Amino acid sequence: MPVRILVTGFGAFPGAAANPSQAVLRLLARDFARAFARAGLELRTACLPVLHEGAQARVAALTAQHRPDAILHQGLAARRASLSLEARACNRMSLLHADSSGARARQPILEQGGPAARRVRAPLARVLAALRAQGLACVLSNDAGDYLCNQTLHASLLGPAPAVAFLHLPRPRPPGRPRARGSRAARSADKRPDLKGLTRSAVITAMILARYICASTTVKTR
Repeated sequence: MPVRILVTGFGAFPGAAANPSQAVLRLLARDFARAFARAGLELRTACLPVLHEGAQARVAALTAQHRPDAILHQGLAARRASLSLEARACNRMSLLHADSSGARARQPILEQGGPAARRVRAPLARVLAALRAQGLACVLSNDAGDYLCNQTLHASLLGPAPAVAFLHLPRPRPPGRPRARGSRAARSADKRPDLKGLTRSAVITAMILARYICASTTVKTR
């Protein structure tokens, strides 16, 4: 059986009329589905709405529908200057940030009686090294925020998928922009991948998750 991997992104939300994680999903499905198949992976993709209502139920429904061996979530972290590989999901939710419908979360805790944080199930050091080896600036993060990204990761970590990872994406560098010079801020911004680089980061991470699954467990007959 091929290793089935579910890659998700998000739609628009306040402050981000265009979400690069959604664009990455389109490029993955269009340009890399055959490459995934040749590598023994069955690629599934899903774009999640940025809505508090029913967020955890949507993750559970997607997991039940696709029955993935691995899940790679992606979301936008607009203020970060590089890719961020999340190491954990925190058991918290902000009541201040409105979703795409204008609604706010109702509860500050995601899992009543649960631990303060849940660790991801992924070979983080391997992913980090592979991304950097390909010239993609990436850091390890212990804070997935307190918005839908963190909530989605937390929900997947409560589920049965053997491998779960989350990659936060910076805003993509416009294609063709020359290397920045001058201030530290300009040089930092220049480290951002363009959209092709963001897509490449998803491909690399997914491939490593697949190898991790194959090395650690036998893929069950579905």
